[in-house]
Amino acid sequence: MLTVAIAALVLVILLSILHLRWRTRYGYPPADTPSVLCYHKITPRFCLEGTWTTPSRFLDQIDFLLTRGYVFLSEDEFYAALSSPFPDHAKKILLTFDDGYEETHDVFMEHLAPRGIPVLVFLVADYAGERNTWDISLGRRPFRHLSWEQVSRMSQKGASFGSHGARHLDLTRTAPDALEREVAGSRRAIADKTGKPVRSFSYPFGRYDAGVRAAVERAGFDGAFSLYPRHSNERIDRYAIRRNGVYVIDTRRNLRWKIERSPVFWFEEMKCRTINAAAVLTPILTQPSRGRGKQTRTFSCGRNEKGR
Repeated sequence: MLTVAIAALVLVILLSILHLRWRTRYGYPPADTPSVLCYHKITPRFCLEGTWTTPSRFLDQIDFLLTRGYVFLSEDEFYAALSSPFPDHAKKILLTFDDGYEETHDVFMEHLAPRGIPVLVFLVADYAGERNTWDISLGRRPFRHLSWEQVSRMSQKGASFGSHGARHLDLTRTAPDALEREVAGSRRAIADKTGKPVRSFSYPFGRYDAGVRAAVERAGFDGAFSLYPRHSNERIDRYAIRRNGVYVIDTRRNLRWKIERSPVFWFEEMKCRTINAAAVLTPILTQPSRGRGKQTRTFSCGRNEKGR
């Protein structure tokens, strides 16, 4: 009994420290701006890194949000709402997908577009239609990125597309000449293929610094998305927009905790900040630091290969 009591006391102390850190450093986001959700892979296949969710769970989460009165915004509507805070914006959501895997096409075309739900998809420009060979598959078959043909079909149904860089590098560890290609070069490539302006950038791994932020702004993007920026949640920075990551472990309840000002909002945020912080291990282990050569592959999971 004494051991259990000591363990419980230690847990209470750790949670109290965690809550204090959240309250003093981050706090609640503004109550008059939209939330942003970030998904990665929508697949029934098990993935080791956890940045995935099954199609059935994803659609259940979307239906759950709709029944709670949430409205999904387009990219243009989101920027307009961000520029004009209003209490009603608390019930509005921008739905984003990082990496641009081809499963996003199927989910959007079959389920989201018919419901009038827009999405903002961030593409890894150099890998359109290709397998993610920048990832280590750990013996399993890799995922394939959206082809330009799939991008075109989605665009016609209301999807928007932004840049996730040219090669999915940690831009804070990228040499200046390569940084220009990753940021401005990827924007030009996507605009050339889609025939539409590319307004948004998503920092790979959610990582950026002052130099990376400046490069994105200089390239002409209207905004840039991270996951959980280091600054206070109350601060709105168009080039470090906060998003809520959604992972395979997340349920309806977790989703509600992410976007509503509940008493356990802080715990959900600190959980996700910890998950996102762990992602830094991938580029540290696989990508040389600035100016030291070529990027190697990063960690992923597998799926059946299929062409389109």
